[in-house]
Amino acid sequence: MRSDLMKLRCFLMAASLLLFAAPLTAVAQDMPAGAWAGTWVANTAKSKFPGPPPTVDQVTIQPDGTVAVHVVSSDGKTSDWSYKPQVGKSVPIQGRDNVTVEVVKVNDYRNNHIWNNKGKITQSYSTLSKDGKVQTFHGAPGTYRAPGGTKELPFSEVVVYEKQ
Repeated sequence: MRSDLMKLRCFLMAASLLLFAAPLTAVAQDMPAGAWAGTWVANTAKSKFPGPPPTVDQVTIQPDGTVAVHVVSSDGKTSDWSYKPQVGKSVPIQGRDNVTVEVVKVNDYRNNHIWNNKGKITQSYSTLSKDGKVQTFHGAPGTYRAPGGTKELPFSEVVVYEKQ
């Protein structure tokens, strides 16, 4: 009888620990920005775009990791979108329909990105210079159609951002 009571007590203690620990593992872990935090503006002369460069390409990264992008295209169209990366999790992009991204921190100077744009998966990466003054985004290879054109042309985008 005493042995059964001890087994029951151990079982209840183990079950209680599991119940308390389960919510802790389900909580997403933030990816603090570290040296990536700040406001970054594209140097279009050093960058490679698939068409005419935007007039404004600015990225702001908050210390908590939240990324906000503001772009004004060469024809004056504005695009604003943002996301907050989470460790090991694909997160939705606010301001873009059916687009998610998973950011994978490789080290303090490189992040890989896995994008899901309406079911199409692509990968890109960003690097940070050792002095923390230049961030370079290496876009996924793709295709581009020139305005008014009918032919798809291959491209790969490289955007060099300078810290403000």
